[in-house]
Amino acid sequence: MKQTSKLYFPSLGLTAALLLGLAGCGGGSSSSPSSPTTIDGAGVFPAGLAVASPVGMEVGTVTLAQASPAARLQALALALFQGDLATAKQLASRLIPVGDAQAVASRSPRYMKSANAVNALLTGTTAPRAGVGFNADKFLKTPINAGCYGPTVLYQGHPDFAGAPPPAPGINGELPSGDVGIWTAVDTATDWVCAAAQLDARMDGVALRSNTSLMTLASLINVANTAGKSLPAVGATVDLRTEMNVAFSPDVTFTTATISQPVAGSYSYSVAFSFTHGTATRTAEIRLSHAPGASKNEYSGLLTYAVTRGGSDLQNCNGKALGTVDVGTLKYTRTSRTAMTLVQREGNYCGVGTATPLATSYASFSSDGQLDPAGKWVGTKGWANNFNRFGAVYDPTTLKGNYTFGWQAGYEDSNSRVFNIGLNYNATTEARDGEAYFGYGDDIASSTGTIKGFICNWAGPSSSHTLKDFFQRQNISFNDTTGKWRPSLEEASSSNITYAPTNACTSAGGAFYYDKNAGSVTPASLTDELAVPNPAVAVDMADRVFGTTTYATIPLAIAGRGVVVPGY
Repeated sequence: MKQTSKLYFPSLGLTAALLLGLAGCGGGSSSSPSSPTTIDGAGVFPAGLAVASPVGMEVGTVTLAQASPAARLQALALALFQGDLATAKQLASRLIPVGDAQAVASRSPRYMKSANAVNALLTGTTAPRAGVGFNADKFLKTPINAGCYGPTVLYQGHPDFAGAPPPAPGINGELPSGDVGIWTAVDTATDWVCAAAQLDARMDGVALRSNTSLMTLASLINVANTAGKSLPAVGATVDLRTEMNVAFSPDVTFTTATISQPVAGSYSYSVAFSFTHGTATRTAEIRLSHAPGASKNEYSGLLTYAVTRGGSDLQNCNGKALGTVDVGTLKYTRTSRTAMTLVQREGNYCGVGTATPLATSYASFSSDGQLDPAGKWVGTKGWANNFNRFGAVYDPTTLKGNYTFGWQAGYEDSNSRVFNIGLNYNATTEARDGEAYFGYGDDIASSTGTIKGFICNWAGPSSSHTLKDFFQRQNISFNDTTGKWRPSLEEASSSNITYAPTNACTSAGGAFYYDKNAGSVTPASLTDELAVPNPAVAVDMADRVFGTTTYATIPLAIAGRGVVVPGY
């Protein structure tokens, strides 16, 4: 894999990293703060924290002075090829900085962009302007699936059909969206390997809500420094509602905006506000309890957010409530510059969203303050639509680590859908690759983040949810030239995803036709399948056998491949 122009943040100074983050965000100024800061934000706030799809990447530009060694070596080779000896000599002898005209493309994890946007607010490098440093509409993005994952699949002559009379010839059904897992190896819309495309799409809304929450609370420090206010004393509270309303006017109206120090060395941040979305008013509440450690790279805490969505997408709440409320928690622990652990949970709850406080009025929480996935709709309270869980143990400077993401579409579903992924980062070559696995787990309320097996016929005729000893696997590599995650070495053997949507996971062919290229060809049709002989389909998924070892369970088989599934 050819590596070009990769940005490696650990090799940069803090100032350069912040400037790059701002360039990626498209907002703010890189000038020094207009007034001296009295609060060291990185000392009392989780600087460097973000939530992002671990495969999400961003494109920006940097000067060669700020670029990684790989980018400078590529520039040197280009200068020599073009006969530009003056530039080559300058680069070879590291006489930098070089001119801004010698800017290069840079790709870095989206995580860095989000973390830098928070850091820029903490330092006063950017101002909390609505629509730039903050966009309340980001709270309302809904989860989606990539086209390669779970498309609707037309079929005829399904072998599990048990009714009478038998189905008539021709198309006699379709498998609903979201139920067939990774269906094609590559996503047509993005040209990404499907596991990466789906994880990125599914996590987008969750990440936006978490990161916008962090940016909103970081703005409290920003406006406090601008106003020349200090941190509160132990047991005291600083009220910043006036300053926040000035900073965000006229798009957002704050009713609460405070920083407090309930006990020595521990800080609490709280905001409540309303904003207009279309013609409707939405409300949101965000709280953060943060405990700094011995250094700025050591801290822990818990973020809680809640936002009203209205009645545009009631799903399982239809007839039960006039609206829904998204509630989420983010528990974080950073033990060093290169070691972070995250647990993020979010559910969509039935409720009009007028009760206060929002979070506890509609959702249930565990004793440690995290959102409780067992708090399902019971007729008066609970989540009824999507519930998402994300766990990560990783190096926040490179994103090397292990991740798990699971979700359940409705409170009455029998199983969670789960991705496990292990990502590698080579500090010498700056290459990124990994292996991703998809399958089904326990009910989201009791799931530990592990894949327990596969359900091949989720919603077809006579469907069975008995887990089979299979899971889907894709080996993935990031192509820095194209900015895409692709199957490793562009080989078909990088994916084990094929099965037939039957209870047996196989098909004898014959009269059973189904849309094998659903999601990649529009409009959906069986025309191409019916035009050629119909072959039998065997299972080509990963199983309990890896190498010379047969593992007792699917979770052990995945662990044997090197992934340590984080708790979530």
